[in-house]
Amino acid sequence: MTHEELNKLIELTKQLREFNDASRKQYTTYTIKEGFTADFYTDVKPFADRVFMTANPWKELAEQWVKEYRPKYVYTMQLSNAYDQLLETSVAAFQKDTKSKRFIDTIKSIDYLLDTVLIQIKQHNK
Repeated sequence: MTHEELNKLIELTKQLREFNDASRKQYTTYTIKEGFTADFYTDVKPFADRVFMTANPWKELAEQWVKEYRPKYVYTMQLSNAYDQLLETSVAAFQKDTKSKRFIDTIKSIDYLLDTVLIQIKQHNK
């Protein structure tokens, strides 16, 4: 894995962390409020598309990184699960029928993995 690819992985991981936070804020600030409705084409789809366009190259680079560096506490299956969860929460953040506890727990799980990836990259680059 080149230095540029590693930097790209760090950048994409940070972007996904921001998107994950944006999903949480969307849900807790707007979606759960009385009378909230989201327009699929102006609200949901553009956000979900941005997450998707960031998550795809991230997953590829992250899997390559795991294979090459074998970091502690990060496995390919976790990356795949986080990828799926990121795509799911980017849409669920706008849905009234989203279960709060499950949604928040999923957001925390994604945060944990993304933070762990960043920590492990830093420790490996010392």
